Amino acid sequence: MSWLGQPMHEFDELPTRKRHYAAYVWLICVLALLGPSLAVWGVRGLAYATHCAPGPDACSGGMPLGPLLRQALGIAWMLPANSMLLITIAVAATVAGFFARRPLISALCLLVLPIAALVLPMLAVYSAIYPGCQVNVDGVGDCMLWGEKMGMSFHTAASAPWIIYGFAPYSFALALMLGLLGWFFSQPRTARPHATARMRRWDDR
Repeated sequence: MSWLGQPMHEFDELPTRKRHYAAYVWLICVLALLGPSLAVWGVRGLAYATHCAPGPDACSGGMPLGPLLRQALGIAWMLPANSMLLITIAVAATVAGFFARRPLISALCLLVLPIAALVLPMLAVYSAIYPGCQVNVDGVGDCMLWGEKMGMSFHTAASAPWIIYGFAPYSFALALMLGLLGWFFSQPRTARPHATARMRRWDDR
């Protein structure tokens, strides 16, 4: 059966297609927020796997873990350095999750993703420091790790808690507001009876 020359089943597929597109947008936002941090932990995990302990000397296996970690940290700190952009991408992930009919996961995105984007690389840095390798807010000193000077890629980890304290109240408030809106709009709506059906029931009385 068709309506205005368009098969009805294609109209039924439109909401499903929109949910698929929203899921793709959600995935892109999540990867943008967590992908660099996971890359940092990929390098750190490689150091664990090769038994390369933190220190100023290069790894015995000849793997350039120092340069790789510094580059990965540089990319991971780029987005969290701009709190407005960080929250904007998290809000986009939240809205996309609502359109994908995942209100609970969407609300958690705004609570978890911005903080995780900072905490994950920060934990990687603190897991790689050793006696004599200092990390501080003032950026004093230059830690040598696996034959590479880490520079501000390490010192930024000391500022991560202050960045979180700066945007956390706003992200929590937005998560609560958007969570309530998403829960409201995701509730199933009762179908209103057609006007003709209502008139027939009235005539039967």
